Amino acid sequence: MKKRILALTLTFALALPLAACGGSGSKDPAPEGTGSAGEKTVTLRMASVVANSELEERKTGMAAGLMTWIDTVEAESGGTIQIDLYPDSQLASGTDAIVNGIQTGAFEVAHFTTGNWASYSDAFAELNVPYLYTNYDEVHSVLEGEIGQAMKDQLEQDVSGVKPLAYISIGFRNVTASKPIQTVADMKGLKIRTMDDALQIAAMEAMGCTVTSVPISELYSALQTKMVDAQENPLSTIYSNKFFEVNPYACLTRHSYTSTFVFMNADVYNGLSDTQKAAIDRANEAATAASKTAAESAEAEYQEMLEAEGMTIYAPTDEEMADFQEAASSCWTKAEEIMGSERYDALMAAMGK
Repeated sequence: MKKRILALTLTFALALPLAACGGSGSKDPAPEGTGSAGEKTVTLRMASVVANSELEERKTGMAAGLMTWIDTVEAESGGTIQIDLYPDSQLASGTDAIVNGIQTGAFEVAHFTTGNWASYSDAFAELNVPYLYTNYDEVHSVLEGEIGQAMKDQLEQDVSGVKPLAYISIGFRNVTASKPIQTVADMKGLKIRTMDDALQIAAMEAMGCTVTSVPISELYSALQTKMVDAQENPLSTIYSNKFFEVNPYACLTRHSYTSTFVFMNADVYNGLSDTQKAAIDRANEAATAASKTAAESAEAEYQEMLEAEGMTIYAPTDEEMADFQEAASSCWTKAEEIMGSERYDALMAAMGK
């Protein structure tokens, strides 16, 4: 762990702006020698917004998936690929900085949630339809099937210089607020932060909220200063970011599902050997599976941990949940507009809707 999760040195920190402003950046991973079979060895820098402490514990779906991906890449490549992981937003924070960092070669690998891609591509719209998914098996039937691959293909077409890799489950999203939330009526007038995604914004607005998009690295401060009253995230994210300190109430709305997504500089990926690419393929599968198991099992544990910190968590009744679902249902028409009828119909058929 000490070898893999790194602190950003001053020298490297000073070098990053130069890489980011230099146009194309370094397009090929730097060779560091050869492996036992004559394979070129490379070191890839991975930018992560996740806290070091969360990654070390490996309890969340995010941490279990990311660390499984790294471990599997290194093992399956016979050590010819090494991943240097920089957590805590050391290399970049925010969607534009992360995407630009990959495209310019400031770093080679990164991840962030699928909802954050909306300003670049609607490839992941299928994941943001409110109340479409009710459990992890339903989600993964989409992620690991033809629709999941089609989403990767579209992202690769829409965003130059990016190679899509692995889906990693984080969990179902729930609302936290500075006041108790029990019914959809309690959402009216709430200033809430959500990701900059048209469907997620529409869902919150349909429930009566005023929506603001804030980078997650700035969200704690925004809640503390009352720039926003509320936010929505999976329970593990709420805990790891200590949002319970500034939002003491939560409602288990489970209104949408969140995945993070590992991606790589396309030229760097194309420069790898076939054996190394096969190792990455196996890592993608292993990471997706590990994250699903961890995310599903962690929900109850993180609810207990949040309650132990003093957070009041409310589970809506079936009738109250039906009201949340009905309020958000108007967004399904918008989902069809964004995806187009062919994609939308394929998604609904896959979900049996």
